[in-house]
Amino acid sequence: MDNITHALAGCLLAAGTVAVLERRGVAVPDGFRKATVTVGIVTAELPDADLLYSGPALGMGKLGYLLHHRGHTHTVVFAVAAALLVWLAALALRKQWRETPWKSSLLVLALSGTLSHLALDFTNNYGIHPFWPLSKGWYYGDAVFIVEPWLWVFTIPALFLWYRRRAPRVLLALLLTAILLAAWRFGLVAREVALAWTLAVVVWCVVLRRLSVQRQLLGAVAAWLIVEAVFFTGSWHARRLVRTAVGVRTYRDVALSPFVGNPLCYNALVMEHDGTLYRVTEAVVATISALHPASTCTSTSRGGVPGNMMSPRPATSTVHWGTMWSAPVADLARLMRDNCEVAAAMQFIRAPAWRAMPNGDVELGDIRFGNMSTGFAAFTASARPATCPRWVPGWTPPRADLLRLSP
Repeated sequence: MDNITHALAGCLLAAGTVAVLERRGVAVPDGFRKATVTVGIVTAELPDADLLYSGPALGMGKLGYLLHHRGHTHTVVFAVAAALLVWLAALALRKQWRETPWKSSLLVLALSGTLSHLALDFTNNYGIHPFWPLSKGWYYGDAVFIVEPWLWVFTIPALFLWYRRRAPRVLLALLLTAILLAAWRFGLVAREVALAWTLAVVVWCVVLRRLSVQRQLLGAVAAWLIVEAVFFTGSWHARRLVRTAVGVRTYRDVALSPFVGNPLCYNALVMEHDGTLYRVTEAVVATISALHPASTCTSTSRGGVPGNMMSPRPATSTVHWGTMWSAPVADLARLMRDNCEVAAAMQFIRAPAWRAMPNGDVELGDIRFGNMSTGFAAFTASARPATCPRWVPGWTPPRADLLRLSP
């Protein structure tokens, strides 16, 4: 997720910690309230510390970033260790927090903060490695867009009412205003979604004003979980619709990403293995076609599938097929075997497309994130690399399933 959403999650966890203590009859001083906010935000953001060393710092540029971001720091092992370090640092800086209930509350908050980061990043289609070193595979939620304003809509008003100081209130109000203005003015989402956000903010603010502080925060947490559940339900249904449309014989995987703020429409990249061919096809999936058919889902896809060959599959009210691309699986297996740069890149790439250049180099990309020439996850692998990439983490290639089937 984006770092603003992570920070909001940390603030919400901090507010919840204070609310639980107050409900137990504990008088919470302002100093401890500030400490919880600091610990909540720091721990909720801490797994992204991998940005300090991934990429150019390891001499691998873009490849290093993709292999190491959301890598070792996005694991349960790191989350627990980092939470303990932040907790010990907080106790060292403030001796008064070493007594119960302050000490135990800060520990629970720190652990919740780092683990919340993993949970939120899992919801996207980028992937994380939560169970390393026991498992080196990628885990994808494929359910929530990387910036999901519905989470802001339900969280910011509750935090606005919880904070006592003017500065955080002003900042929260600006954030909420900015996302609503962007929705209406810049066409980031369909008009009906922008209208739904606006109405939800108004109604939610009215509801919150009638509740106690504890119930305001509980309502915000419940709303957050409901939003996540709605998008995960939509993702599960979209995956089932795609698998049914494709058939189990060729289906291998589908990378899903919902339209911003709209769990009724999902962009899909469908990967298949058909005989000796690997095929990837763009599609738009409508999760409730009777209410919102696929033909009315205006695609926000980046169009990463190479070429302009359209899928021969007929469009239905649930799945609208787009461009497709195919190549022999054996070609990819050969490239991985003979080129260490390709082999390293394939530890990240989930939806690969590739092309041999006249000079023998290979353009390779993960078309989840744009085309294989200029996309966010596009590479040019030298025909004869002078040196192989360093510090390759050894993740299980997402398309290991195809490579095992290659002759």
